[in-house]
Amino acid sequence: MKYTPLDIQRREFEKVFRGLEESEVRTFLHEIASEWEEVLAENQKLKEEILDSRERLRQYQEQDRIFRETLLQAQRTREDVLDGANREKDLLIREAQFKGEELVREAQQHVVELEVQLRNLKMERTRFLREMESLMERTRRHMQEEAPDMYMPAAPTLNLESLDLSALDEPPTPSRRPLQND
Repeated sequence: MKYTPLDIQRREFEKVFRGLEESEVRTFLHEIASEWEEVLAENQKLKEEILDSRERLRQYQEQDRIFRETLLQAQRTREDVLDGANREKDLLIREAQFKGEELVREAQQHVVELEVQLRNLKMERTRFLREMESLMERTRRHMQEEAPDMYMPAAPTLNLESLDLSALDEPPTPSRRPLQND
């Protein structure tokens, strides 16, 4: 049962013979009622502070929940961005490898084509040199048969027979020209 300060002040006691001094009891009850009033006011103030603290705690908990969700979302976003970047990196690497392999294949094919062209040119040069030798030999024979006295083989023509034609298969080396002073 709750007593209010007013209940304490209005409390009546039975009067008995040789009882207590009524004025002292009344003074004591007024003091108690006054203190009780202070206790109740402090209690009310503390209840309000508790409610205020609970409300602030609820707000802090809500903010904490929002911060945690935001942090989790930021972490998920970071992970998604990293995953996307890693996927794109892998894709770019695969694409670069594919293009690199394609370039190597094209270069190898081009090398093969150039080798074929070089082989064909060498064969054509060899055929041309043989035909030239054959033509020179026929011309020399013709000249010797038609006019052996008149057309004696010249020294340079005789020297052609002793020439080593295999050196013609190798690419020419650039010759150095002496610098001319103006």
